Amino acid sequence: MYPLHRGTAYTMPTCSQFRVPRPWERGGMRYGKSTALSVTFLSERESVEPLLPAPFHSGTEPLVTVSCVMHEDVDWLGGRGYNIVGVDLSAVFDGEVDHNVRGSYCVVMWENMTEPILGGREHSGVPKVFGEIPNLRDDGGTWKGTLSHFGHRILDISVTALTPLSAEERADLERARRDGIWMGYKYIPRLENDGGDVSYATVYPSSGHCRDAWRGRGSVRFYPATFQQNPTQYEVINLLASLPIQQVRSASLIVWEESMLLDRLPRRLR
Repeated sequence: MYPLHRGTAYTMPTCSQFRVPRPWERGGMRYGKSTALSVTFLSERESVEPLLPAPFHSGTEPLVTVSCVMHEDVDWLGGRGYNIVGVDLSAVFDGEVDHNVRGSYCVVMWENMTEPILGGREHSGVPKVFGEIPNLRDDGGTWKGTLSHFGHRILDISVTALTPLSAEERADLERARRDGIWMGYKYIPRLENDGGDVSYATVYPSSGHCRDAWRGRGSVRFYPATFQQNPTQYEVINLLASLPIQQVRSASLIVWEESMLLDRLPRRLR
């Protein structure tokens, strides 16, 4: 028999340590290299709003950013890596205590490894789910990423006609990452499934060194899904697939080396 100590964060199974529970006390979780392919597009406010839980609402413009990221040399995974696909919206949080908090809101994040899904969901409130995500590939100067599940395609993303960014522009990316506000919503249902044990918005900090970066022309496509094709994710997939792409605002390929996740105390919004 062992006691569960008050003030200590556990991850099931509680008899063993999953990862360092408060990484910000050690400067964060180190990621040796992350290669990120991103496309940001302007959509329609009435299409974006159904993806935002109250009290979030759309920002000045209904911007959607889709990113496919290849993580390598992750310290807390013993040097292993994994891949992610994330969808963020420009958003504003207006709660009872915190007002006009502007940043980006994570609608969903697919990952191809169980361990980072568990840590991000249970500890940090990032809405992570599983997906098959191969490594990014350079197809004759066009960088491409894909996402699928149960054998069905969910997403294609690509960036081409790459032009390198200057050192000053890379420094701007570092400042934007360090000072930006990336928000999620932590929700854990009650055992009886009649409400939530935990329900609040979160801010997840990170920082990194931008080794290389390019801007280019980007495209992104979500494929609608049926219940039979993807019974646990088809609803969010179809909401994303229905977003109108009015204009692609930016597209980039960025190499971060290195990054520190949860390098500061995360914050809950009220």
